[in-house]
Parts: sequence; structure tokens; C-alpha cells
Amino acid sequence: MQASNPVVQRAAAEMKHNFAHAKRAFEAGEDWGGLWFVDLFCTRLVFWGMVGVDMGDDPSSEVYRTAMWAQNNNPATSRHMVVPPGEVIGKVYAAQIEEKVASLRKIFAASPALADYEPLEAIPEDASELRRADYHGHPPRRVSKAEFIDQLVPATIIAGLLGPKTLANALMMSFFGGLDIGPLSTAEERATPQCPPPGFDFPFGDDDKLRLVILESLRLAPAVYETVFLLPEESSVADYAGFGAKRVP
Repeated sequence: MQASNPVVQRAAAEMKHNFAHAKRAFEAGEDWGGLWFVDLFCTRLVFWGMVGVDMGDDPSSEVYRTAMWAQNNNPATSRHMVVPPGEVIGKVYAAQIEEKVASLRKIFAASPALADYEPLEAIPEDASELRRADYHGHPPRRVSKAEFIDQLVPATIIAGLLGPKTLANALMMSFFGGLDIGPLSTAEERATPQCPPPGFDFPFGDDDKLRLVILESLRLAPAVYETVFLLPEESSVADYAGFGAKRVP
């Protein structure tokens, strides 16, 4: 995305305005409203940068509402999601998610980036990774546009939106008192700033130094964190990602 692009310029101007308003309120000890403007900025750039969709300025439009739902509902893409207790409530909740996901599919399908999507006629000879069987042992095949979009929806929500938003929020909290790491943090975590400390002099204008700041922030507070657990007993997978049988651990 080029900085001269009107969509990017509008998003940047909006971000600058909302940031200045929130910072004035924070410094005055008033309710500054949180980092919603960072979420909006990241969502605008992800949708524009990935698929060429401009959310626009009308919060009541389908594109705007769907995009903002997507950035705020990371777990909702799981087909095995946990729904609220109660059969009626659960069905209503699931139906609402399916409606939003269907809207997101429609937006992607009509996007400039995917308007002329055609699956590969054949897998290139040098694409050895694509020639492996999938984890069910099925041979590789062409993926239809609908199938590709089905995969793009959760990838966009979880990787495209969750990661950049989390990183941007961590960096931005430097201007709003620092990042709260929570009561379950370790002594080492409490002794180490999880974001650039308040008052940090960001090296704006020096991309190399700014990149180091971002990488260090990612190291201290990963934007997409890892979940680790122990299996109660050894397990085996018949075909692990096309590499054959594998025992875990």
C-alpha cells in the first residue's frame, strides 16, 4: 500500500485525529475511550491491502459493519466454537455468526483482488510443497474460488486482523500509561516493560530503528500468542501435513 493512496491517506488522517483526541483526554484524567481507533485503522488497512475493499465512512453499511464484526470476533470462525449455554441461545448465537461469515464471504467474492480468481490449471513443477498429499492423504487438487474464500475468512480474522491489532495496541499503549500485563504474570514479566515504556522517544523517520522497536515489542509481547498443553498420553496421526505418519509427542 502506498502512502499516496487516498484510502490510506484517509485512514491515516482519521487515526491521527482520534489519537490526538484520546491523548488529550488521557492526559486530562478523563475517560479517553480506549484504543478503538487503532482497531478501526488496522481493519481499514487489512481489508484494503489484502482484497482492495474500502470500508468507507458509513458505519451502517454492510461492508463497514461486517469488517468491524470480524475484527472483534476472532473465535467466531471456529466450526467447533463454544456457544452460550442453552439450546435456544446457542442456536441464535450460531445463526448470527453464520450470517456474518456469509456476509464476509460475499464481500471477499466481490472484491477487486478476487474478481478474476481462477484456480491453477496445474500445480507448477517447482512447487513441491503444493504437490504433497494433504493431511487426510488426499492428492493435491485445484481449489475453487468458494473453497479459497472459505479458507481466507478465518485466516483474515485470526492472522490478518488479530496479529496486527494486538501489536498496534501494544505499541500505542506507550502513550497511555503502558501495557497492563495482568495479575498472572511472572516476576520477570512484571520487571520487563511489555511495550515501549511511557515517554519512549519513538524513532519516527528512521525505518531501521523503528523496525527494531517493533521487533522488540513482538519479542516481549507476541502479537499472536501460543497455546501449550501436554497430552495425557501419546497419540499418532496417520498423515501429518503430507509427511506421513507421526507420533505425538
